[in-house]
Amino acid sequence: MAKSNLLKTLTFLALTGLQTPALAADLVPDPATAPSQIIEDRWSFKITPYLWMAAMGGKTAAGDSFEMPFHQVLDDLSFALMTSIAAEKGRFGIYSDLIYLNLQGSDSATGNIVGNPVTLNLDATIQGFITTNALGYRVIDTPTTKISGYGGFRYFWMDVDLDFALGGFRASANSQGSVIDGVIGLRGETKLSDRWALTYLGDIGTGQSEVTWQAFGGLGYAFESFDLFAGYRAMRWQFDNTAKLDDFYTHGPVVGARFRF
Repeated sequence: MAKSNLLKTLTFLALTGLQTPALAADLVPDPATAPSQIIEDRWSFKITPYLWMAAMGGKTAAGDSFEMPFHQVLDDLSFALMTSIAAEKGRFGIYSDLIYLNLQGSDSATGNIVGNPVTLNLDATIQGFITTNALGYRVIDTPTTKISGYGGFRYFWMDVDLDFALGGFRASANSQGSVIDGVIGLRGETKLSDRWALTYLGDIGTGQSEVTWQAFGGLGYAFESFDLFAGYRAMRWQFDNTAKLDDFYTHGPVVGARFRF
């Protein structure tokens, strides 16, 4: 019985010494709020739990490509946390976004060794964490459009544990790594009406990665004290010649709610 595509991907990445992101996110711009031309001298806060229905894929240094659609990720999802927090005062802002995923799966395959059938059992656990943290300043502030520039860093950590059983032989393997990059970007909103707004975000950076970037675009609807939004988000990393992975990306639809205080 052949291994699932998910476990093949996890095994391959772990055994090649992956030191890069597994999944993937990050800061979602604020949808429409009540119209105001006055910049208030007080702190306001926004907490945004969301669901990113992300697929992931990439290319190894050897030129091999892989792809994991969202339904495979969902089948083996044990725990997930996705949220962003924003604090703003006047034109200044502090933004933090984090994603934590725990994936677990198992499978088996049969083969022949010296003419004898054997069974290989595999249990895999993968944990991934991505966070982006930044300081921002509003550079455009009109009744319909607000855009802030921001700068900060993006950090990724991943840990993969594999347990093998081949007949009476058992073994384990672990791969753990992280990358951190400085990023700069823009985030903003354009109001279409008192309730509807377009939201967007984009940034680019470098550091331990050769280059990393992300982009988000969506549509938000404002209620009295919270907003609902839906959109599409993509993140990507490219690595230098020393990395086992040349390219990694994650992308997919995003839906969520933002609570304002």
